[in-house]
Amino acid sequence: MKGITEIELTDVRTGAKEKYTETNLVTNVMADFFSHNINGMLFTIEGNTNDLNGNMLPLCKNAIGGILLFSDTIEENPNKYYAPSANPCVGYASNDVNATTNVMRGSMNLTETKKLDHGYKFVWDFTTSQANGTISCVALTHKWAGIGYMGDGYNGTGSIWVMRSRSAGSSGQARTAYINAVEINPEENYFWTIGINTNNELIIQKIRMSFTAVGLNDTMLGTNYDVLFEIKLNPTMFVMSNPSNNEGAYDFFDGKDGYWYGFWASANKDGNANLCKIKINKSDFSFTEERMILNGVRSQAVGYHGGYNTNPQRNVQSVLQNGYLYMVSYDKTKVYKINIENAADIKEIPLGSATAYSCNDDYYRSGSIYLANLGDWIVGSDFRINTEDKVFRKANSAPWTYTSTPLFQYGPYFFSFGGYYANSTRQNLFLWTPYLATINNLETSVIKTADKTMKITYTIQEE
Repeated sequence: MKGITEIELTDVRTGAKEKYTETNLVTNVMADFFSHNINGMLFTIEGNTNDLNGNMLPLCKNAIGGILLFSDTIEENPNKYYAPSANPCVGYASNDVNATTNVMRGSMNLTETKKLDHGYKFVWDFTTSQANGTISCVALTHKWAGIGYMGDGYNGTGSIWVMRSRSAGSSGQARTAYINAVEINPEENYFWTIGINTNNELIIQKIRMSFTAVGLNDTMLGTNYDVLFEIKLNPTMFVMSNPSNNEGAYDFFDGKDGYWYGFWASANKDGNANLCKIKINKSDFSFTEERMILNGVRSQAVGYHGGYNTNPQRNVQSVLQNGYLYMVSYDKTKVYKINIENAADIKEIPLGSATAYSCNDDYYRSGSIYLANLGDWIVGSDFRINTEDKVFRKANSAPWTYTSTPLFQYGPYFFSFGGYYANSTRQNLFLWTPYLATINNLETSVIKTADKTMKITYTIQEE
């Protein structure tokens, strides 16, 4: 595909016009959408269907039906199709007319937008109050991302599309392995899972799963329990006081630095939270343990696990990113950013008002997810935090249906496991819609101000 962008600013006082024209780079996100069929989730193997018509197809006005405007340029790499969180999005628009008072969102010009031979001509209009700021990059995106980008005060769900949710009855051992997943490897068709049994043994397993290759006996329903490797560790600190009860306020995370980390901390309203940490080397499974006193910290629980090999449950209540653990405060008004190697390095990130701290809405079954990593964003149900610790509030929404694990990214998708009633596993596939289908860096940044309207004409054609 080849695209040309024309941006026209009109001064409403003088009628003077400024025009900027640039060509774009097309990313691989559309190719990866159709080729990255993780665990066959795009197929109707059993149960509900998945209708791409009107959601993705035709590409123009659906999968490519929105526009995003960024303050800074974006690396022109076809394999990186999400903007860094620190790059401010100053405006967006979808394939419809903005009927809200949202000043970041423009409107599609339904009269001038039209299908072309081997292509499409998009036209978007922005009033004097909309998308004001510096614009250095323009990108085509999914129509839903053009409604609210990563979520705003008007919209909280548009950044995620629940592509598929598949369930199947399975053994307690299989359900435990899926719900305790900490890392997946789609290219090599396995995942790692960590849990604590009723003997206070920490069980690490490598489980085969047909993410990108199908074996002769695979059903792809989530019933297989093919253990490729297992090791048992015997920690002394990271243990339950009553292991037969088999539940605790802990969770395990992939540090993406050659280690898995476990953290244990109950909800604390009195301050000086006690955080137990275990650090496990992925290569030889050696581990270290320590207790960290978090001065002044009053937090929600770090997570929850229970029901090993019987009725497994898990709550994902914290996230680990770039060596920092993010935990919501007990009163829900801030997020603690905790250096996992230095208990004195703690930052409070005020949210402005209390978060709803909600999860899964009506789809709560055997677990839930309260916080998630989306690229380099930290995302709650009604807020998101970028790498500069800046908070953006959004309409409250918890789109993670039947989700009991972290979200594992593969291309433009996020994959998760969950529980469903008493004896079923759940596999979930989400599409993260604010992708960059194109990247169009402007040679000269456009300064949009409140005395100017803006018209963007984006023509994209097959070569």
